[in-house]
Amino acid sequence: MRRKENDRISSTITDFLGKPTKWIFITLFAVSVILPLYWLATNAIKVEADYLASPPVIVPTRITTENFIKIFVNDGVGKGLYNSAVITAVSTFLAASFGSLAAYALTKGKLGKRTRSIFAGWFLLQKMYPAVATAIPIYLVMRSLHLIDTKTAMIILNTSFNFPMVIWLMMGFFQEVPESIEESGKIDGCSMAQRFFYLVLPIVKPGLVASAILTFVSTWNEFLFAVILSVRNAKTLPVIISGFITDRGLEWGPMAATGVVIIIPVFAIVWLLQKDFVQGMTMGAVKG
Repeated sequence: MRRKENDRISSTITDFLGKPTKWIFITLFAVSVILPLYWLATNAIKVEADYLASPPVIVPTRITTENFIKIFVNDGVGKGLYNSAVITAVSTFLAASFGSLAAYALTKGKLGKRTRSIFAGWFLLQKMYPAVATAIPIYLVMRSLHLIDTKTAMIILNTSFNFPMVIWLMMGFFQEVPESIEESGKIDGCSMAQRFFYLVLPIVKPGLVASAILTFVSTWNEFLFAVILSVRNAKTLPVIISGFITDRGLEWGPMAATGVVIIIPVFAIVWLLQKDFVQGMTMGAVKG
């Protein structure tokens, strides 16, 4: 009886101490996420006197759209947005489509478990390899193919760099599909392609969405090869925003406005697909 009473008291104390601690961490996390976004958004609509003021002006004294007008009219953000959208959309589609097909073939094909593990480790290693180490060879290859300053070069690179990640992730998701589903498809006379599209793909849809979103974000934010291979026609938004760092200083207003333009598509995509994304990442966490 006394032991139960002690356990009850201990549980009450833990709950009492745990709840404030939990809310403190939640509050700190929320502030660390919201504050930079607020600062970015407000700097984008501040007049120059506000974002250069010391001490900093928290609430804009006057709202202006001059920074957005400047970046779209004078700084080429409109074209950069178009380039980023095309490169990201095509690269994400190619990497997610062919990566999932390759992962399914490797997982459900006639390879042994050890061979599949070797392939999975190899694809993971490719993603860990530093991209900067391949910068010079890739530049020379693209120059010999006359693909410098083209969206085609950026699509090829972003697809190839994200391809291993998609395969590695999707192999894990396909391994979780029950064998009974595959067997029922075989009994009904379904080919491997039919089993993939009609039976397996609906089950691993959240994983495919998660892989596609990770590819989207990686491609959308890619800077290294975009700055190396683009001169004028294929500049993406990350390259354009770096141009606001000049020898005269930082152009805070236009930089913040471009940052808002960069964030909005990513926020919209993740918001629209958040259910499948969270479910896919949870599937990956359970698998691991």
